Amino acid sequence: MSNKRNSSFELLRIISMYLIIVHHFVVHGITQIGNTHGLKRLTMLIMQSGGKVGVNVFVMIGVYFLVEKKFKFSRIIKISLISIFYSWAIFIVFFLSGKIIISYKWYEILIPVPGTYWFVGSYIVLMFASPILNKLINNSSKRQYKNMIFFLLVIWSIVPTFLISNMVDLGLSHSELGNSTVSSFVLDYLIIGYIKKYPNNYTESKKISWLVFFSGISIMILTFYFESFYMYKNQVVSEYINNFMNLNSFFEFWISVGLILIFKNITPFNNKFINIISGSTFAVYLIHDNQFIRPILWQKVNNAQYQSSIDFLINGLEISLLIFIICIVLDMIRRILLGNLFSSMSQKIGNYLDRKIE
Repeated sequence: MSNKRNSSFELLRIISMYLIIVHHFVVHGITQIGNTHGLKRLTMLIMQSGGKVGVNVFVMIGVYFLVEKKFKFSRIIKISLISIFYSWAIFIVFFLSGKIIISYKWYEILIPVPGTYWFVGSYIVLMFASPILNKLINNSSKRQYKNMIFFLLVIWSIVPTFLISNMVDLGLSHSELGNSTVSSFVLDYLIIGYIKKYPNNYTESKKISWLVFFSGISIMILTFYFESFYMYKNQVVSEYINNFMNLNSFFEFWISVGLILIFKNITPFNNKFINIISGSTFAVYLIHDNQFIRPILWQKVNNAQYQSSIDFLINGLEISLLIFIICIVLDMIRRILLGNLFSSMSQKIGNYLDRKIE
C-alpha cells in the first residue's frame, strides 16, 4: 500500500469538485438567494456554502502532496497546458458554431491563466511560492509556526468574517489587510504544513476530526436558519451571512480542515476507479466554468423552475452530478487521446526550466 496512491484523498477531491458544481448551480442560476426566504433560502444557503469549502479542500489536498517537496516546473506546466487546451478547444467549438462575440477579449482566450480561470492563476502563484513557504516552515520553531498561523488567520480570515467595513471603520479595507484568493491559499498551505509536520493526538483522532467538521457545519446551518426565517430582510445580518460563505471565511476554513482530517484518518486504501475519476476533477472545473459555457449552461438549467425547497435541492444535486459525469467523460477522452503528449510536454518543458534555475 505504501507504493500505491491513497484513494481516501482522491475520493475527497471528487467530493470537493462536486460541491463546487452545486455551489455554481445556486450562484450562477436565475433564482438568486436575495429573492427568497424561509426553507428555500436556507436550502440555497447550505448548497452555496459548500462551494468555498470545496475550493479550500481541493487546494488543501494538492498542498498535502506538495508541501516539503522540491519545486518542479513540470507541475505548473501541466496545469497550464490543460487550462490552455480547454480554453482553446471550447473557443473553437463556439467560434465554429457562430456563438462567439467578435468584441470579446481575445487575449483572455489565448492566455486563459490567470484571466478567465481565477482558481488556476491563484494556484499557480501558490506553487511558485511553495519553495519560500517550505523554507519558512522548515526554519520556524513549532511555537513560531503556530503564532504565524494564528496571526494570519486573524487578519486574513477572522477579521474579514466578523467585520463589516461600513459598520466599523478601522481605516483598513479587506484588500489593505492583504486578503485575496492567494492569501487564502497560502493559509491553506500553512495549515496543512503544520498538520503534516506536527501530528498530535487531536489531528490523528477520528473522533476529533468528526467533531471539528460537525461543529463547524452546525454553527453555519444554525446561523443560516436564523437569517432565513427571521432576519432575511436585515441588511447587516445578510452581509454577515455573505462573509461566512467567502473563501477566506473562518467557518469555511474550519469545515475544510475538518474534512481533511476525516479523510486523512481513514484507513488507507487503493481504488483504481476512484483514482481514475479523481484524475479528471480539475478538468471538470475548466469545462463547466468556462467563460463561454457558464452562461449558456446555467441559463439552460434554469434553477428558477424549481419552486419548492425540496425540488430545488434534489434537482440541484442531480443536475450537478450529471454535469460532473459529462465533464469527466469528456476529459477521459482527452486523457486517452492526448494524455501521453501532455505528460511528455510537461516533463520536457519543466525539466528545461528546472535546469535553468539550478
